[in-house]
Amino acid sequence: MSKQKAKESILKAHDLKRENTGVYRQFNEKVRDEIKSIKDNTDLSDEGRAKRIAQVQKARGKELLQLAYKRHREYKALLADARKNAEAVIYSDIPKPDQTKIDRFDEAFRKLKTELMLARDGKSAAQKLTQFIEGVDERYLHHKISESFGELSSSVLALDDSQAMRVALSQQYDSLNASYESPDAEAARSSIEVANDMENSQFFLDAVVGAARDTLGTQYSSFLNNTESYFTRHEDERPVTEKPQEPKKKAPDLGFSEEQIALIERKVHEAREAKEATGGVSE
Repeated sequence: MSKQKAKESILKAHDLKRENTGVYRQFNEKVRDEIKSIKDNTDLSDEGRAKRIAQVQKARGKELLQLAYKRHREYKALLADARKNAEAVIYSDIPKPDQTKIDRFDEAFRKLKTELMLARDGKSAAQKLTQFIEGVDERYLHHKISESFGELSSSVLALDDSQAMRVALSQQYDSLNASYESPDAEAARSSIEVANDMENSQFFLDAVVGAARDTLGTQYSSFLNNTESYFTRHEDERPVTEKPQEPKKKAPDLGFSEEQIALIERKVHEAREAKEATGGVSE
């Protein structure tokens, strides 16, 4: 199920990005019509028209970046959701051994790390690592080794940083991952790679950036693919994207009139002030 959800989130992100051009086209048409009406206004002087057009460009430029910011955040949220669901597939259904076995493993693992740090040469260090991995038969424990493999391999490479050793360690790492991942892990990893590539790609096409530059100027078009940078400089213009808070629950109607409620509140307030004046001690 998580695998399907990952694909669905990627497709939604893909569609959202694909729709950017159409969304901008509609936005741009309205701005161009607005500017055209100013240019056609014979009641304004050339200076007046230029000033009015500059005002429109400033207002619509901010509006465009706010629109782009919201769409990009939604895009990234979909890709983050895809990664989360794909990772759930990769690490799903890894049975956990009994605690005694885990404790014994942890003790042996700490000993291995010390031995690797004290090893005299890379070959013997690599042999110790291989022997340790081959002696582990639980997927859960393979996963724990994988999580620390960067530290383990660093100890080996500190003694032998040759290309051959790097290749051997890389192959060992891949084999280790394959030993604990679920059967659908390969497809899930592919989804993660796609999501990462999509997030690192340009969100708006160059054609859209160029059109925005022609209509609104470089001060806005240059930030179209990096709205976070713009709103870091103009924090007061950053659009609110958080979900609205849940409305406060209304107090139950106990049949009191507004005057009675006000009187009760005043009495409570007076009692609180009197208590504070006596240091919180009542007679």
